[in-house]
Amino acid sequence: MAKKQTGKAAVVLVALFAVFTAAMIGLNTVTGPIIESNNAAGEFAPLFAVMSEAKDFEPVYAADGSVETTLVDVPETVQAIYAETSGMGYALKLSTTKGYTGNAIELTLGVDATGKIVGIQLDAYPETKDFGAEYPTTFVGQDSTLADVGVVAGCTYSSVAFRDAVADGFSALVNNAMISAGVKSDAQILTELALTAHTGLANNVGVGQYEEIAGTGNIQTILQAKNGVSFAYIMSNGDTSVLAICNGEGSVRVLDLEGNDVTADNAPLAEEAKAHAVANAKDTAEADLARLQRLLPDTTECTELALEGVFSSVTTGFEMKQGDAVYYGFVARSYAYDNIPSAVYYVLDANGTIVGMTAEELIIHAEYFSGYTLDEPAYKAGFNGLTAETFTGEQALISGATITSEAVKTATNDIFAAYKATVENGGANA
Repeated sequence: MAKKQTGKAAVVLVALFAVFTAAMIGLNTVTGPIIESNNAAGEFAPLFAVMSEAKDFEPVYAADGSVETTLVDVPETVQAIYAETSGMGYALKLSTTKGYTGNAIELTLGVDATGKIVGIQLDAYPETKDFGAEYPTTFVGQDSTLADVGVVAGCTYSSVAFRDAVADGFSALVNNAMISAGVKSDAQILTELALTAHTGLANNVGVGQYEEIAGTGNIQTILQAKNGVSFAYIMSNGDTSVLAICNGEGSVRVLDLEGNDVTADNAPLAEEAKAHAVANAKDTAEADLARLQRLLPDTTECTELALEGVFSSVTTGFEMKQGDAVYYGFVARSYAYDNIPSAVYYVLDANGTIVGMTAEELIIHAEYFSGYTLDEPAYKAGFNGLTAETFTGEQALISGATITSEAVKTATNDIFAAYKATVENGGANA
């Protein structure tokens, strides 16, 4: 009797299992599409946030290789690209680690079919300084030129990283003929050129540090650097515009829209720019020489250098004699913490070797720093004996003060370049 009951129980269990399996299959048939839809909705939610009228999206690129694609020249900042299915445009997922902390800033960008930004959303922001909720909204309506987008003062690294990520997104679309590139104005082209042609107008990450002033005569716009000594001028040349760059010593160069040197063909414009720069540059020569002479006591004769063709953070230079020995003093004003110009002083011997280095102020706003360590005398002495060939940049490192370290690195590279340009090309003024 017991055996018959056991058999019946087994049959019942098998039947129950079959019913349960069928129920689960049926449930999966019903809920599977719902779950898949919910997952898709979660993935696409940021996309709809930046393109609210979109019907749907399909992925056309994924940095992890999960999507088959024919796209080329996609910057590593671009994590994914989705096409809006009705042809409205594209949504992009972007990630950059080029902010101040080095952690990933993530954003979603919506670009319509005409190449204009229709929406932007910040998805992750690990930075210690907030560039503000309003900053991303300044990108809406911009095309690939990003002509009217700046950076946030006091939050340079993070806002530059954000802006560059957006520019990378545009590059991916333009490189693959998905949208047309925006057309830059002559003024924008020349302003961007100024920051690379005269690096005294920009900080260590290439962001302009200048005041824009309306010009007169042939000068349309004046870019006067925060260091008070470096200048660039957007000037009228008949039907087009040119750029004149100038240092405080009056050395001037005129460049066309392609960056070609056209100084010889624009002598009157060069003279006009030079006259303005010489008249308006901050005169630091006397104070600079006094500081350099502390590094090289008992100098018998000092002559200011022309700095011909020097368009960098270097603002003054001197030929300095100590008895029969000849030395060269240079002062560079690169942009340190908070983009404050910081004067760094160097004396080089006749072979281009540093024999003395000091700075006006290495750690600006020291009260805000808690993680840096600096033995200033030892740090400065560490530059003695360095040449252009042996300076690697590591000698400028101040632990916990990255931006200041970069400023000193820039200044050091610039004075070596100035030594080469001036000493090898004739030295001091007559």
